[in-house]
Amino acid sequence: MSEPTSRREQYLRGLEAYTRGDHREAGLAWEALWRDEPHLELSRLLQSLVQLASALHKARDPRRAAGATRLVELAAERLAELPDVVLGLDVRGLEGALPALREAMLRALAATPPEAIDECHAPTLVHLGEVGPWIELVASPTVPTAARSAWFEGGLAAYARGDFFDAHELWEQLWRDEREDDPKQLLQGLIQIAAAMHKAQVEEKPGPAASLLRRATLRLSVLPQDYFGLELGRLVRDAQRAEAHLATLATTPSGTRRLEVELIPPIERVRSPAS
Repeated sequence: MSEPTSRREQYLRGLEAYTRGDHREAGLAWEALWRDEPHLELSRLLQSLVQLASALHKARDPRRAAGATRLVELAAERLAELPDVVLGLDVRGLEGALPALREAMLRALAATPPEAIDECHAPTLVHLGEVGPWIELVASPTVPTAARSAWFEGGLAAYARGDFFDAHELWEQLWRDEREDDPKQLLQGLIQIAAAMHKAQVEEKPGPAASLLRRATLRLSVLPQDYFGLELGRLVRDAQRAEAHLATLATTPSGTRRLEVELIPPIERVRSPAS
């Protein structure tokens, strides 16, 4: 599938499968494209579609509905980063339909006994224009492969000394080059935590900081608690505690707007990432 037309046809096959309700096949078709897509916007769109299709497939089984709602949240977050239209797809319309899908999933999950999600809740994928030719770019890595470990450690060191913006910038360069799903999820979560701390401590914006922390914990909580040698389980718990405190600050009309230093979530190691 190296030719632009073949990648376009693969995308359309995913659309056809989604339209007929075969969400598993749609997700597999789009995932095959997403895994090696170098163009950032297309990669983000494909990842959100994979997450949506996977969520709808999981929601057919009431025992898996909780994971499905989380995938919908992640898809919405990814769509929010995109222009209004990508490959002719109405991105804003799809983004706007996801809250209703999530609520339907939560209602089905809360039923006694839990219910499968009804097919009618699947958002329609609306195209406002032609898909057009596939955008083929040869992406050169921002960070040389041999330097990736040093950049990651540099981000950890910057975060530890309170240089949250610098940590964010280092990890974002790594995230842009990363092709594997779990490492990309890890980097995105760390980026969001660093951005949240910058907003909380430097910009004194507790509301946006709390929102970023919530999105980060949703992303990191799907990874193993000691992923890449980091204390992710503790990081998620500490970030949730900081989020709750920031949410309170955001609704308090007077007083400090900054997070107390002792509530800044530490990012610590449990072991070497290579061990």
